[in-house]
Amino acid sequence: MFARPSLSEIHCVLAAHGALIVHFSGTPKGAGSNFEYPFPSDLQEVIACRSQTGLSCSTVMPGDEFADLCRANATGCIGVILRLRTPCSVLDARASDCGTYMEDGVRKVSHPRDMTASDFSATISGRANGNYNEWVIADFQVIGLFAAEPYRVSAEVTIDYPDDMPDWMRTIDTTLGFEYKSLDDIQKLFPELQIYSFSNSGLVQRVGSAWITVAHATLYP
Repeated sequence: MFARPSLSEIHCVLAAHGALIVHFSGTPKGAGSNFEYPFPSDLQEVIACRSQTGLSCSTVMPGDEFADLCRANATGCIGVILRLRTPCSVLDARASDCGTYMEDGVRKVSHPRDMTASDFSATISGRANGNYNEWVIADFQVIGLFAAEPYRVSAEVTIDYPDDMPDWMRTIDTTLGFEYKSLDDIQKLFPELQIYSFSNSGLVQRVGSAWITVAHATLYP
């Protein structure tokens, strides 16, 4: 078992950066998903606790970029916010990609290590410009839904071929593209979860048709 700081120390690190641990739907920026479960099924699988052996996540914080794919600080715009059940819920954490892989349906990390609170903080402060970090999380609790504009998710989209294009040129009917959701769409898909995001003032929660500022300790006491 690799050494970890206490949960309270990890929460303090997150609070110092105003950061959340989020597993995002699909991989609009990153790679590695086989899209076996497209949005929203992928997140619903996580909510149903069917991915407790390991999820790739990123820590995101106020001021992060989500819209520009070339500079995004996360692999998506919509995801589930996770809380650790124990310090060892973090299998690994890095300022960049951890190099995870799947083996017999279980997510593995290539080079696990002992970590201090300072190491955890460095995975956030040490992110490269226009890039994201990775925390690999197992044994977690889903505590909310995160959504950032433009609310983009990966999806299969139908290719509209010209009517006069010969059949032999129509190699596939669909391709991987993007869909954009509204907040109303998101709320209907995940009625059991509160929706959170970031504003210039920090963490905000969707209440009715408005965003209200909430304390970081609401999610990580």
